[in-house]
Amino acid sequence: MHMLQGSESRWSQHRRIALAVAVTTLAAGTGVAIAATTGEPVSDDAPIVVNGSFVSPLTERFGDVRVGKGVFVASNTTLRADPGHRVSLGDSTNVQDNVSVLALEPGARTATTGMQTSLAHQSEVVNSTIGKFTFIGFRSRIVDSTLADGVFVSHGAVVDGVKVPKDRFVGVGKVITTQAQANALPKKTDGDADFQRDVLEVNHEFAEEYADLYEDRGYTAVTGISRSPKTSFNPGKRPTIGAKFDAQPSARIVGDVRIGDNSKVGRRTSIRADEGSPISIGANAAIEDRVTFHALKGTSISIGAGLDTDDNVVFHGPLTVGDRLTIDDDAILFRATVGNDVTIEEGAIVVGPATGLKIKDGLKIPAGAVITSQAQVDALG
Repeated sequence: MHMLQGSESRWSQHRRIALAVAVTTLAAGTGVAIAATTGEPVSDDAPIVVNGSFVSPLTERFGDVRVGKGVFVASNTTLRADPGHRVSLGDSTNVQDNVSVLALEPGARTATTGMQTSLAHQSEVVNSTIGKFTFIGFRSRIVDSTLADGVFVSHGAVVDGVKVPKDRFVGVGKVITTQAQANALPKKTDGDADFQRDVLEVNHEFAEEYADLYEDRGYTAVTGISRSPKTSFNPGKRPTIGAKFDAQPSARIVGDVRIGDNSKVGRRTSIRADEGSPISIGANAAIEDRVTFHALKGTSISIGAGLDTDDNVVFHGPLTVGDRLTIDDDAILFRATVGNDVTIEEGAIVVGPATGLKIKDGLKIPAGAVITSQAQVDALG
């Protein structure tokens, strides 16, 4: 537990520095941004389609940021390089929603990925070098580290201050903070490598099709609430939104998303039915900030009425959820069938095997729990 807290403390320091640069200058004592009616522009016209890649216009870019060929960068991601530092994304890399790639002072001068790297939803890479054909899972954190080629980091893991050897596997929720731990990691399986290839194939199409969509239809086609691009695995449908719906302007809702009446979606939240679909969310949903919904190819998400989320949550299909789910900050829910009136507390990681998990009505998943087997679910009562 002390190792995890230490890792988060160092990461949190980096994160505070990173976010500070994005704060708008405020007029003293007014809380109102200073508006200049004359003067020179201070922002660059950052490209959306470049080098055969697609970088969402909702991405925040600071400093020396470089993108290889065939890269896909989803919305509400932060790419930041401090002066004298560089962020570099290798060819055929994909960067999913709400990811942060940060090259910060003080620290290593680069944050880089090799070619064919996947940075999954809400993952973070800080002052680190990531080798080619690597996978970084949902809400995982890589800080001051080097990952050799072929490494697979599962969801909710922390890798801090180490060098991870080639083709090693970091399990769900694991915390790696010593070189001895890194050296002792097992090798990934052929199944892990096959999963990586599937992810790369999907995102290769995303890079092409989102770029075409932007060039054909412009900015509004790749922001806000819009149709998904038509691909070999997705028909390209438009969201269906219920009455009395409210979404913050930075939210991204795309594809066959079905949201019930009287629902709200917070800032920087992404509900993307551009791969697996549909994503269905019942009436009276209260979805807070930086929440991600996505599904693997050929799967879907179905959530009943009365969903209540806190911030920074990842929902990933295949997933079926009953009514009145309450899920707290920083949680992950993937590959499960969930009953009614379930509570998932802060920081819990619920990641089922390929066969999924079954969570009964009224169950509470405690804060910080890492649940990856049916036996662990059953032990909760």
